[in-house]
Amino acid sequence: MPKQLWKALSNANRAVEILRATAETPQWARISAAYLGLTRLEYPCDLQLRSGEKIRLQELTDLKTFWQIFLRRVYNVHPGDRVILDLGANVGLFSLYAARCAREAHIFSLEPFPSTFDRLTGTVRDHHLEKRVTCLNYAVTGTDGIRTMANNSLPSQRRTLSSASSPQNGAQVHGKTLQAVMDENGLATVDLLKMDIEGSEYEVLLSSPTAVMQRISRVALEYHGDSAPYSKDQLFHHLHEAGFSPVWDVCDQHGYGVTEMVRRN
Repeated sequence: MPKQLWKALSNANRAVEILRATAETPQWARISAAYLGLTRLEYPCDLQLRSGEKIRLQELTDLKTFWQIFLRRVYNVHPGDRVILDLGANVGLFSLYAARCAREAHIFSLEPFPSTFDRLTGTVRDHHLEKRVTCLNYAVTGTDGIRTMANNSLPSQRRTLSSASSPQNGAQVHGKTLQAVMDENGLATVDLLKMDIEGSEYEVLLSSPTAVMQRISRVALEYHGDSAPYSKDQLFHHLHEAGFSPVWDVCDQHGYGVTEMVRRN
């Protein structure tokens, strides 16, 4: 183990995450050092899990996403979950994690950007999850219609949506409301709605009627504080009006946060 990793172990939260890494992969020391910025990985690289699963990491943000989902466990998946809606599925790491945690669940994974969607379907195929994960190549938005997603050098996890008339170069993607997504896929109820959509969470949730939100049991949500004219208070008030209460909420000084909310019976 690199000497610097011993220092990381003095931090209780980091210690838990690194111990989870030792349980997840024989490459734990290598990826821990890379995640902490102590060394660099050569990308692309394959991350072999002790479960037999293999994850292709194309860039540092893929490693960070793996760490957040599998080791920090920012999204709480219950073993009894049966229907999971993964908005902002990216390359499929949460879908893979959710399929592992909830063995009977069917997961609906939405990813609009073409090349990222290809990686998502590849993840599902490589892990033989075609019967359990439905991949949908569109975005969830406040209104149905065509939107633009920047085609630039940003990592896939940081691409955002803009209007179809935006002058920036990008890929045109289809957008559908949360209600349309649920109705078209026959989702009368959803056990877990996971949402990581880079600022679009405000327009999506604030435009979703209470009756739609009440079809959802739990929300695991990443929110952004730089999405004017919206605010966290406005978003949380809307969810409260739909019957949700926060189980936990972690927010930094920039307004970025992650929360889990449960609908009251």
